[in-house]
Amino acid sequence: MISRRRLLLLLGVVGFSFSETACARTQTEPESKTSNESLPPHCEALTLVWNTQAELIKATEIHRAKLEVAKQKEFIGAEGRWWFDTDERDWNVVRPFAPGGIDSTHMFIVTYTINGAKVLLWSVDTEKKEVTAVTK
Repeated sequence: MISRRRLLLLLGVVGFSFSETACARTQTEPESKTSNESLPPHCEALTLVWNTQAELIKATEIHRAKLEVAKQKEFIGAEGRWWFDTDERDWNVVRPFAPGGIDSTHMFIVTYTINGAKVLLWSVDTEKKEVTAVTK
């Protein structure tokens, strides 16, 4: 008989292996495509943030993990906590306003939220490939 833990692990692995996201690129796409052709604009903004702000995201995760480790007296180091925590993380990508008088076609606000608290915010211009961290 299969234990609950093994069943949940198996379901998690199967679910993860079959899941696809809207921002995922397939490996069969030709590399010659420009970014505008291969990704929706919201996904392009998110990809720019991930590619240019990895160190800031990691530093924020570690800082937050150190606070949680101290609070809960966990036995795992802050640097490895994200492998085991159950914190909810959300990425939100939205245009600051609808295109009209000012062309906001390539303008986005990207927000990173952990357990409902906004921890990072960026202004992204996909046309210029610029990502700017916004401080509170």
